[in-house]
Amino acid sequence: MLEKLVEIRLFRLERALRLTRPPSSAGTTGGLPGAPAVLVIPRGGSLRTPYLMLVTRGPRRCEPSPGERVFGDTHIVADLGGPAAGDAHEVADVLVGASPAEVAAPPCGPGVLDGHPGCAVVVARCRNGCLAALRDGPLVSITGAAGFQAAAGPWPAVYGSFLYGWWAARMPLESLATATVIAGRYTGRTEERLASSFEVAGRGRIRLVRRVPSGAESGAEGMSA
Repeated sequence: MLEKLVEIRLFRLERALRLTRPPSSAGTTGGLPGAPAVLVIPRGGSLRTPYLMLVTRGPRRCEPSPGERVFGDTHIVADLGGPAAGDAHEVADVLVGASPAEVAAPPCGPGVLDGHPGCAVVVARCRNGCLAALRDGPLVSITGAAGFQAAAGPWPAVYGSFLYGWWAARMPLESLATATVIAGRYTGRTEERLASSFEVAGRGRIRLVRRVPSGAESGAEGMSA
């Protein structure tokens, strides 16, 4: 079960952050040093300063702090379709691998969250990105921009942990719809680099979708913008 543990740390940025591209950018950052991370740059709304969330699976790495730590948590992430999932999905806080229909189920209809009362976030991979449902919250649609494959590699699970942490830290979800949200890896400072470095994988567009009761006059598939 320990291999399913994920640690998240949310920082309010106080120092310069150097944005770079990995030498061979193909939408993933496998093999690079540092921790998977999500950078939120405000573009209006209630946020006033940038935030960075580090998402670390397994033993904790000691990256230099990028700013003031405002939240930290450890939770369990499991893949519903994973052959070695075992019983982890029964106690997981974040579930990845549901179908879009299960994630988009209205409040009174059957969905993954109904069958997993301890789960807070469930994520489905879609053709153009991810669809996530938050317990007692909205649906969150994440689509890749400029060729970034938000549904590929580790990013559905990273976004699931990010949403879990953002919600648990009581940060405003609606601010994500106006902010620039970038996925990548935080590598910290090195002897060669005076500023901390953020290796950019790509940008995801986030949209909040309101779920409505089954049978209501709402438009397509029980969702409303």
